[in-house]
Amino acid sequence: MEQDIPNTGLQNDRDLTPPGRRNLPAERRAVRLAARRLTDKAPALVAGSAGALRAGLAARAASLRRATLTAWHAGIPPQVIAADARLSPGTVRRWIAAESHGHS
Repeated sequence: MEQDIPNTGLQNDRDLTPPGRRNLPAERRAVRLAARRLTDKAPALVAGSAGALRAGLAARAASLRRATLTAWHAGIPPQVIAADARLSPGTVRRWIAAESHGHS
């Protein structure tokens, strides 16, 4: 699933992916993109108010969590998701468990 990336001049998320990695499943690319957005935008968020910082980080963390769960539903192993997301495997497993428990 390719998507336009607003405010970057890039047509889709594949433009951010080195040619050797373009064969990654879309779900893995989405996890990597969400992780990159969380870390890359943090300095800009710090320049704003404390409320804007909290809201911005919360929105980006929620985006990473959604991408992580989407990848898991697509069959990507938790340890692979963790590496792509730059998270600990334990964090990914907790998110999966919380999501699974919430839908039972």
